[in-house]
Amino acid sequence: LPSPFGHELCGIEVATGRRVVTANSAPCGACAACRRGQETQCADLQLLNGAYAEYVLVPERIARINLHRVPDRLPAHVAAMVEPLACCLHGVEVAGVEPGATVAILGTGPIGLMLCACVADAGGRPVAVGGRPERRQLAPLFGAGPGDGADADVVIEAAGTESAWNEALRLVRPGGTVVYFGGRERGTALLVDTYRLHYEELTLRGAFHHAPRHVRTALAFLASGAYPWDRLVTHQVGLDGVARLLAEPPRDLLKAAVVP
Repeated sequence: LPSPFGHELCGIEVATGRRVVTANSAPCGACAACRRGQETQCADLQLLNGAYAEYVLVPERIARINLHRVPDRLPAHVAAMVEPLACCLHGVEVAGVEPGATVAILGTGPIGLMLCACVADAGGRPVAVGGRPERRQLAPLFGAGPGDGADADVVIEAAGTESAWNEALRLVRPGGTVVYFGGRERGTALLVDTYRLHYEELTLRGAFHHAPRHVRTALAFLASGAYPWDRLVTHQVGLDGVARLLAEPPRDLLKAAVVP
């Protein structure tokens, strides 16, 4: 800090008048991580913030790799969710979800609900765990089924809290996989029962960000209308309302679209 805010964006390209969406980053394509296909670990990952504005200058590399035309039928406030949905697609890819696998998702915010949809699309059986009751009621709309998540084949932690990180380990079955999607601050630690890790052959993975292929897939997924994506955007504000929204977020807020 200080830092410009806003990294999920959709807008109108000034030169052409086209509606476009862009991701908030682009990998270099040349470093060792990129050559391994691990673009999220790019040594020269270019980032874009500052979408809370009337105009945004998109760097050339990001425009070349991760800027896409928005289909006519897709509302701008939905198209802007390409970036978080791309992250969720990457998280499910990291999890290696197999058809029929039970996947417990900890957290029922917008990310948790998007993860439910991504798991269901991959052929898994998502179960939404925790969160407020009114948010859990939305989970079936995004493919989630009933259950408490116990003995899940895969657990995806999407809350970013110490309790959720620990709960993920408690829920996973022997031989299962835990994906830590919700980030925590540098210097925090996770206490792991090494007996379980060794004898139950648990797999613990981290999942961060997205690659260009996930951005393309996310845009098509949103445009498909397979899920009620617009239900995730509960509020709209102008630029003059951003500070208050951040300071006093409404209890029923999922995502807010900032409309300049």
